[in-house]
Amino acid sequence: KQWYQRRVAITAGIEFYNNNLDFVEKLAVTHEENLRKMRLLTLASMAQDCSEIEFSQLVEKLNLATEELEPFVIEAIGSGLIKGKINEPEGKISISSTINRTFKEPQWSFIMNKLEMWQKNLVIIQESMRKGHFSVPIGGG
Repeated sequence: KQWYQRRVAITAGIEFYNNNLDFVEKLAVTHEENLRKMRLLTLASMAQDCSEIEFSQLVEKLNLATEELEPFVIEAIGSGLIKGKINEPEGKISISSTINRTFKEPQWSFIMNKLEMWQKNLVIIQESMRKGHFSVPIGGG
C-alpha cells in the first residue's frame, strides 16, 4: 500500500507540474530536478521498508525507464542517500542502510538509547582505568 502511495505521489507531482507550468517556472526550478528529487525521496522511503528491492518495482514506483534505473541508483548510493549494492544478475538492489526520510519519536528514542549506552560504557572504561585494569603501551608498542 505504501509503495502504491509513493507511485501516486510521483504521478501527482507530474500532474501538478503539467497543470501549473507558470507557477513552477516562476520558482526557477526545473521539472526534471523536482522529479529527480521526488524519486530520490521515494527510493529512500522504499529502502527503509526492506533490505532488497527488485528493479521491476523501482521502474514502476519511480516511473523510470529501465535504462535510467542503474544510473539513478548509482546516484542515490553515491550521494549517501542509501547504502547498498546493485545485483545486476538477479535484477535487484540490496539495501544495507538508508537515511531517514522522516525523523520522529522512534528515531529520537533510538539515538537517546545509543547515547545512554555509550555514556555507561565510558563510565565503565573510566572506572577500569582508575583501578589500573588497563595497561597502555608507551611508545607505540
